[in-house]
Amino acid sequence: MVEPASVEVFMSIVAILTNAHWIPQVSRLVKRKQSDDFSLWTTLILLANNIIWFAYAGYIGSISLSIQQGLTLMMLLIFGGLIIRYRTTNYLFPDNFFSNLRGRSIVS
Repeated sequence: MVEPASVEVFMSIVAILTNAHWIPQVSRLVKRKQSDDFSLWTTLILLANNIIWFAYAGYIGSISLSIQQGLTLMMLLIFGGLIIRYRTTNYLFPDNFFSNLRGRSIVS
């Protein structure tokens, strides 16, 4: 039988390797200095989800899950910051979003 400590160490290594998927995205943002094709909404939803998982990892005392969620949280914050920094269009809504809302009644 495998010891729980060995599983935690192995999963911690897996967590670090799993988060390597952010490297191409971040490098693309920095290299191109343009982020219009990345969704800030998706990043915000992932960030909220990750905060909840990070809290849960602390609650259950899982070191490997805490490492994975902590690394993902850091990368999401970096990624979201780069999206905002290099965005050339409106951050969350299309340009005509609010003008389309004017004059419309919420109740039909």
